Amino acid sequence: MSLSKVENMVGQKVELYDYIGQLLNNRYLIRDLIGKGGMSRVYLAEDTAKGGMPIAVKVLSFNLANQHMSQRFAREIFIGAQLGRKSKHIVRILSYGVTEDKTPFYVMEYLQGKNLKQILKIQPLTISKFLEICNQICLGLQCAHQGISLKGEIYPIVHRDIKPENIFITEDSRQGEIVKILDFGIAKFLTERSGMTLTDSFIGSLPYCSPEHMEGRKLLDVRSDIYSLGVLMFEMLTGKHPFQTKSNSFGTWYQAHRFQIPPTLEEVNPQVKIPQVLEKIVMSCLAKEVSDRPQNINQILEYLKKLNLQINDGFSSKNSDSIKLSCPVQLVPATLLSEKECLQKNWPKNKPIAPIGFPHLLQTTERAIPTFWAMLPKQEITRFLDKIHGTEFISKMNIYPMLLWVTVLYDTQPYMTKWLPYFLDLKDNKGQNIARTLAEVGYYHLLFFAIEDPTRCAHVTTLSLTANQRQQLIDCLDMSQPSNELILSNQAKNLLKTDYEKLKLDILRKLAADHKSEPEGFKNWMDKFLEMFLKLFSRS
Repeated sequence: MSLSKVENMVGQKVELYDYIGQLLNNRYLIRDLIGKGGMSRVYLAEDTAKGGMPIAVKVLSFNLANQHMSQRFAREIFIGAQLGRKSKHIVRILSYGVTEDKTPFYVMEYLQGKNLKQILKIQPLTISKFLEICNQICLGLQCAHQGISLKGEIYPIVHRDIKPENIFITEDSRQGEIVKILDFGIAKFLTERSGMTLTDSFIGSLPYCSPEHMEGRKLLDVRSDIYSLGVLMFEMLTGKHPFQTKSNSFGTWYQAHRFQIPPTLEEVNPQVKIPQVLEKIVMSCLAKEVSDRPQNINQILEYLKKLNLQINDGFSSKNSDSIKLSCPVQLVPATLLSEKECLQKNWPKNKPIAPIGFPHLLQTTERAIPTFWAMLPKQEITRFLDKIHGTEFISKMNIYPMLLWVTVLYDTQPYMTKWLPYFLDLKDNKGQNIARTLAEVGYYHLLFFAIEDPTRCAHVTTLSLTANQRQQLIDCLDMSQPSNELILSNQAKNLLKTDYEKLKLDILRKLAADHKSEPEGFKNWMDKFLEMFLKLFSRS
């Protein structure tokens, strides 16, 4: 193992080991260096336990003695592991460890393709390619903004470093081009309640930072990422940055972001013909004041969807104003109801003491939070506590506005599955409210009540929806207004039941595949990592 000396971010000489040829954790064989930065190096490696499957290993440039850097690296692993499992548009973290010289590392999927910076060097994107890539970026950001779970609370994540180098386009043999968001190294928990902020000094990529990020505001929110996305969209469409500076100094870039008015897209690149509404979307993202930007990624996804439909229908810039920049569904930034509060809930007196399940909106001082209450035998509750949980939505909106909401409890050893289905009739106000709240909040609390002791909630867990599932709910709500049902409600239920039975095997295969793809079992190593993660922050 050879040593090299490099300068760290504050100009101090630090020693770095070259791990090429080394076997980390008796499993990951390091083959080549494929990337490096001020704080870490990325290696191409082979997973010897998976028949030499190619993976990427990111090794911190500092050992555990540097507590500040270890905290940041631990946060990157913790955030990336949860988000990568929820969205295919965020690079997936598979495992983590420490080298023999006490340097932290983590293992992630190996991506083949190009980052957006490499692609834009050649030429700007066509409108159709822009819409395809931008939509996937937004789905990844939507997943981050909807948050991760920590000690029973949901904490939305602000990436804070959206730039072309952190957008990777990879080829998938089945799904075509897939966009992946990389590097949550400087991502921030949106709430200060956790005490987990490590943002005393400025860190970011100056050409893509929001004005409030550069000002060091403590209360950065998702709209800071939306500004960075606006800069990125401008560059994707024109091939050039919206702001021109004489130097790369902090002060020069701050003046540009805070005070320069961005030019029109046509002024920068007259050869690119861009629909007026698309230019409005980009310019609204680049607004200097956060209140003037789209308030969440859902809004941008809605604009892009409508624009794509009109382009496919023969869109003309003359009728571009027909798309109104509005979105009925808002993104909720944080959990307002803790799992501890759920444990204090009592089984409703008007419900039978029987193995049933039903949704319920619990009111907080700010808004309603979706929950699902299930009564099961105590033995089943105990069995499924730390097992795999999944959520599916099945619908036939073209013939009747109804959703079958299925929560799946899955145990592989020994095999056992519990299905908790519920029909949401979107003709009914109650069904609409539940579906809308699920889409807005992005998660729900699952409350277990034991038949043997039905009075008080016995256990609660939180299930997050993927960005695609939230979009599915939004689409179903849009299609239900106005509804042109062709069959009766009971007939719709029967059809959905039939589809549900046919899809059960596919749902289980999907859950099993997700479970097997985790090299150590995601739940087990995340539990261990969470313990380490909390210890690190308790020292700060």
